[in-house]
Amino acid sequence: MIEFAEIRLRAFEAEDIDALYQLRNSQSVLRSLGGFSKGYSRKSLAEWIETHRNRADEALWAIALKDSDRCIGHVGLYGLDHRVRKAEFGIAIEESQWGKGFGRHATSAALEFGFNELNLNKIDLKVLATNIRAVTLYERIGFRRDGILRDEQFRDGHYVDMLIMSILRREMQADAK
Repeated sequence: MIEFAEIRLRAFEAEDIDALYQLRNSQSVLRSLGGFSKGYSRKSLAEWIETHRNRADEALWAIALKDSDRCIGHVGLYGLDHRVRKAEFGIAIEESQWGKGFGRHATSAALEFGFNELNLNKIDLKVLATNIRAVTLYERIGFRRDGILRDEQFRDGHYVDMLIMSILRREMQADAK
């Protein structure tokens, strides 16, 4: 478990399914993310938790409010490749909790875990180019733009580019000094 002033990162619990159901079926959240495009049932989310809990190539946490332990999202490192020492980052937080710094804390914690505990050298991500809030956060933390996937997602009647961003261990260490 990783704790901050108002949130904690912890393992998923059965009680988190209703919160994940709301999160993964929220149109505003879906519009901001690049992978989720359809609704989810509670059963499929319970299966999702079990599948991801047992994967050796992932490190995944529920983001929970510290005072109530209510799940407000999830954050993780996916596709862990220890041979080349890299992973892909992903995060989703319910809209009512946006703008409170929780994404920044959860992202920084996942990066620190990846670099310090898993000995990764590179963590990358893909983000919709239209998700200015997320792009700005990632750049503040130290991610750099590596490239653009043109017309990668079809959203609201038109194609949207996705940015590929990454951060290296040495860049994160330099920012910490």
